[in-house]
Amino acid sequence: MHFSQLVSLPYWNHLARAHLSEIIVVLTAAILVLLDRQVRKLVNGFTKSHGRVFRFAVFLAVCSAGYAALALGTAWALREGLTLAKGTYMTPMILGILVIVAVGAERQKQI
Repeated sequence: MHFSQLVSLPYWNHLARAHLSEIIVVLTAAILVLLDRQVRKLVNGFTKSHGRVFRFAVFLAVCSAGYAALALGTAWALREGLTLAKGTYMTPMILGILVIVAVGAERQKQI
């Protein structure tokens, strides 16, 4: 393999297509970590005036069903978006998403 093949976009797009499921899992996990703070703020604001039992029940519901639905929705959106970008733009799109996630993590002081 020549160096010119390693820097070509079709080579990296082929690798991205071969590992699309793993890439989507990594991106979904990173996005959920970034959205966690907003979800907790929303739930705390909603349940602030209620008792401990209700707050615990809402916490269980959000952890079991809410995050699962959020993960499935995020993974679906990523898969659809990345499959639309098949061809020459898949790898730049993945790198762009990673940069956006990194900037969001830096703003939330999670890096």
